[in-house]
Amino acid sequence: MSEMPELVEEQMRTVIVGVADFKISTDALTYLATYALGSCLGITFYDEKRRVGGLLHAMLPSAKLHKGQKVRDCMFLDTGIPRVLAAMVRAGAKKSEMRVKVFGGAQLMATDNFFRIGAKNIDMFYKLSQEFELDVAAWEVSGRVNRTIRLNNFNGDVIVKIPARPEFIR
Repeated sequence: MSEMPELVEEQMRTVIVGVADFKISTDALTYLATYALGSCLGITFYDEKRRVGGLLHAMLPSAKLHKGQKVRDCMFLDTGIPRVLAAMVRAGAKKSEMRVKVFGGAQLMATDNFFRIGAKNIDMFYKLSQEFELDVAAWEVSGRVNRTIRLNNFNGDVIVKIPARPEFIR
């Protein structure tokens, strides 16, 4: 990705993406951020040429288990990913030029071993990435740590923060 001038970095604003939500930005001077991804997945979508970025914070693999209930599309990977892709295209991105990065899917508690939500989210994302022919450029998933991520809409870098460790870029 292209280097970002220091002056530009000072002008960046941050847009927070909550749990079971997504945001799109066409403003190059924006970070899209979400906090404390445990078993949830944070998925970034970025079209470098058009500087259109998106971030989805999904909690669970599939809405199919909740038929008949009123649900938020972005709570689930199978309904959230198509919604974000459609919004990215409406914002001017080209699906064929989007790069996707995925974060989270951790197993934070021993009790999570029974439910394996993080692992199920990772498995579902892998399946959906094949189905939607996503260009997945980075996987920072699994383990026993939470992650905070920020998508830099100037250059597509994702800054990752894990507690008690230095930030790094994916």
